[in-house]
Amino acid sequence: MDFEENRLWLQNLLRKNFGNDVLILAGDVTHDFGLLREWLEKIRCRFGRVFFVPGNHDLWIRNELWADSLQKFNAIIEFCSQNDIDIQPDIVQCNGKKIAIVPVFSWYDMQGEVDSLYLPKPGEDTSNRMWSDLYYIHWPATNGFVASKYFLTYSRQNLVFDQADLIVTFSHFLPRREVMFRGEMIYDYDRMKKYDRFPQFNFSGIAGSLKIDRFIRSIGAHIHVYGHQHINRDKVIDGIRYVANHLAYPHERNRGIVTEIEQGLKALCPLSA
Repeated sequence: MDFEENRLWLQNLLRKNFGNDVLILAGDVTHDFGLLREWLEKIRCRFGRVFFVPGNHDLWIRNELWADSLQKFNAIIEFCSQNDIDIQPDIVQCNGKKIAIVPVFSWYDMQGEVDSLYLPKPGEDTSNRMWSDLYYIHWPATNGFVASKYFLTYSRQNLVFDQADLIVTFSHFLPRREVMFRGEMIYDYDRMKKYDRFPQFNFSGIAGSLKIDRFIRSIGAHIHVYGHQHINRDKVIDGIRYVANHLAYPHERNRGIVTEIEQGLKALCPLSA
């Protein structure tokens, strides 16, 4: 929502009433807390249910009141709790079936950390100095604080879906390496030449964490929705369907980096399959 073009797109979408629909919103709405509250309220008014997890942009500290990003996270959680935006797992009904929707709070493990999704990239700058989180994300100065562990521990609370017919989990960050790529875990050099504006930046080092995949498999997820990468995917890996469906930045859409998923997203809950 930091881009006027995106705000206009969403404003036009919200002219419709989605009162019978559930929206899964996988983070990165805006770093501006005022805009975040404004647009979450507008979205909530038009959808039957809205499930949300913050992304890294939502936790940026830029001349704001919080001492660190964890304080801002708690402020976002409090706002959601007070405004009927779902941040805890719950069951929704769909064609007589029980669908568990499970928000998974998460963070990434960087290169060198045990559960990192890092893969070497030709020509990369291993300092990651282009990565804005290095400047805008601030964690508590507590010895031993590891964001990827903290948020998954938070997600393990209030799991209530023993009788669900289908379990849909979602996180902002990526759960495994394979979803970063079209096919095998190799870089598409032709695509890189066409679309990669920053060849020295290696996304895999800040993409996500294997902790996420272990967690969603431990609770029996059938579908996992994620954000962060700004590339759309829809693929099945080891029995779980992984889906990414981004609005992204206007310039990414204009340059063809973000395109619609070929098979569409008519239903994330294929109950008749």
